[in-house]
Amino acid sequence: MSRSDPTRLHFVLDQNFPWYAASVEWPSSLKISRLNDVDSTLTHDKEDWEVLLGLSSRGDVDGFITNDAKMLMLPSEMVALSRTRLAVVIPDDVGYAPIRATGLVMVHIEEISKSLDGRPQVFRLRARQVKREFPRDHLERIATQRKQRVSDVIHWETQKMGLRP
Repeated sequence: MSRSDPTRLHFVLDQNFPWYAASVEWPSSLKISRLNDVDSTLTHDKEDWEVLLGLSSRGDVDGFITNDAKMLMLPSEMVALSRTRLAVVIPDDVGYAPIRATGLVMVHIEEISKSLDGRPQVFRLRARQVKREFPRDHLERIATQRKQRVSDVIHWETQKMGLRP
């Protein structure tokens, strides 16, 4: 099969992604499909290397998105991938939490798309640590930038807002 729309990159979601992930509003430059919808024969009794080669042979798939980071340690899968033009995208440190994995892919997929150059590639996505901060931290930064004391910033802002100190 040949590419039906050469202006859109086509990524296929592995079975371990929730069915509704394909219907999320992805960027218009992308087509996101479920593996079952693309080729249901690749969903039963197939090794990952067979899925990679099967998707590649279609000619209309640019990437495969899976939660299976173990694939990266399997020699058959890496040999098969190296014989394709596919990008494999793996949200690596979210386990099998489908909502977190989908969100992580959504955050990075446009940047990944810009990196595709026809060579087989792997994109391991990792969720960043959440940094807890407090308003006081930001008030200190604001006060430093203004060359004022935090108490002065608070005083003037509360007055401006009509609040009691």
